[in-house]
Amino acid sequence: MKIERVPVWSGWLRLSHLATGVATLVLLATGWLLQGAPSLTAVAREYHDIAAAILIFGLVVRASRMLLGRPVERPGRLLPSGSEWAAARSTLASYLTLGKLPLPRWYVHNPFWKPLYLGLYLLLLVLVLSGWLRTGRDFFVGLYLPDVHVMFASLVGWWTLLHVLAVVFHDYKGDATDASSIINGRRQFVVDKPVPESKGMGETVIRLDEIGRLNK
Repeated sequence: MKIERVPVWSGWLRLSHLATGVATLVLLATGWLLQGAPSLTAVAREYHDIAAAILIFGLVVRASRMLLGRPVERPGRLLPSGSEWAAARSTLASYLTLGKLPLPRWYVHNPFWKPLYLGLYLLLLVLVLSGWLRTGRDFFVGLYLPDVHVMFASLVGWWTLLHVLAVVFHDYKGDATDASSIINGRRQFVVDKPVPESKGMGETVIRLDEIGRLNK
């Protein structure tokens, strides 16, 4: 068995993840204070607005990586394909059995979470838009914006909790160092044997000598 640490995430993408993650947590906390602690409304509103600006920055950086970043950062890599569908099913089975069934290996994105990441970006965009539209109005095309904002914020809150639990689960049960990779940009790969040429290339099953090329 051979272990390799390979760079997968650029500094800009990690900055985007940090900005989006921190801003989301602050927005959830201050949003809760705005709803349940009237005495703290003024200070909560100030930090809520600051966090919203940081969130927008993080989303803009991520969008720029989708257009100009490495191949692994492009939108196409956020949709499962080929053998990744089987890997997604195996990941779900591992979740449901609390790790009794093994986790599959993959290159950068967890195949099971790929569409969920896209969904999160859409939820965050709705939050940004509904928050911006709430300035000076409560209704937009028949929708009550405060309710829309709270509903989507709740969805983001649950998604964030599940994401954190999944990352901890993967680092505990798997061998790909998901948590540290988003900090230092490198993932750990355990290579048992080369993949035959006839198997083709993909993010789920990959030859070690091909990893560097996919990341350029």
